[in-house]
Amino acid sequence: MTQPVHCEIAVIGAGVVGVATALWLRRQGYQVVLLERDAIASGASYGNAGTLAPYGVMPIAQPSLLKAIPSLLFSKESPFVINWARLPRLMPWLLRFLNECRASRCEANTQALSNILQHTYSGYAPLLADAPLADRHLRHNGCIYAYGTEQGLAGARPAIELRRAMGIAQQVLNAADIEQLEPALAGKAVGGILFPESSHMDDPRAFIEALAAPLIAEGAVHQATITTVQRKSDGLYLGSAEGKSWRADRVVLCGGAWSAALARQVGDHIPLDTERGYHIEFDLQDTLLNRPCCPVESAFYMTPMAGRLRVAGTVELGSINDPANPQRFDYLERHVRRVMGLTQPVARKWLGFRPSLPDSLPVIGPSPNEPRLIYAFGHQHLGLTLAGATGQLVADCIAGKAPQWLDSFSVQRF
Repeated sequence: MTQPVHCEIAVIGAGVVGVATALWLRRQGYQVVLLERDAIASGASYGNAGTLAPYGVMPIAQPSLLKAIPSLLFSKESPFVINWARLPRLMPWLLRFLNECRASRCEANTQALSNILQHTYSGYAPLLADAPLADRHLRHNGCIYAYGTEQGLAGARPAIELRRAMGIAQQVLNAADIEQLEPALAGKAVGGILFPESSHMDDPRAFIEALAAPLIAEGAVHQATITTVQRKSDGLYLGSAEGKSWRADRVVLCGGAWSAALARQVGDHIPLDTERGYHIEFDLQDTLLNRPCCPVESAFYMTPMAGRLRVAGTVELGSINDPANPQRFDYLERHVRRVMGLTQPVARKWLGFRPSLPDSLPVIGPSPNEPRLIYAFGHQHLGLTLAGATGQLVADCIAGKAPQWLDSFSVQRF
């Protein structure tokens, strides 16, 4: 192994959270290296629905979910599936998840998400000022939740009222409103919700690559699969599968679904698992939609992107090592053809791994066992949305200026 290269701060993971964190630290004057096993935005940051969702205060674990679990688990048309062969390994995570469905826990998690989501755009603003090419990939047209049945729309009322009480911008739509905003959905929805402050990207990977331009220009990005973290008096030593090594004064772990294994090396056992997310894409000159639209009962997003329509969503609990489940692709294709009337062939298919914790909150803050190691992972469905805010919070942690509410995201909650 070569002699370790010294740096002030090493950020592990060049997904959108890692890129935003490295940029915030760079803005604070730190010498930063960004270490990534593959390419920038090559994982979940590439394949997501491409939306900024400051309205996303509702955790996945909710009391109403308990009644729906039998149909979710056993219906052939469910957007949620489990690889039953993996059930013994998944059981501890699932039990924690069920505990988070209690009303008191759901309320606390909702408030925590509200606290951080308020910084969605302010967290990105200075980073976009430094990388104006990234801003060109943003579209500010809002997002629509579309309900296909009166029952589905009625079931959304409690969430609508909760968001209203929290001051989240939303507009309740009738069928005619949806048809006016999105003619392609005419006759497909009885009503819905417009979130006017939501934005989306015409190409998530291009956005993140452009955002990372200052780091790339300075030679701060290095390809390395970090496999070991060793604590010594003069720093944290990072070893890689490629034989390269670094000695960092501080390390920020933004490794997404692969983060828990490194955290265990300093004695932190974090209940991180993966939601296997899928997308399919159709190449279209006219993407038919003006903004991301979610047919809520089918639980996926249809996002217009540059020259294509991306259909992303559903949840599958399994393993990073399992092959793609063709039934998940079939589910997306069948339902999007029903909603949109598409006849074009599917151009691309993708499987990625959302880093998920049972309470739907990421881990942000220092390790209780090693204060030089700071965590920033587990954003589940909100990594793209919360990247800028997370980077700012990490910088605040290092500066000793973290807000009190950040305690809700501490690893010590487990």
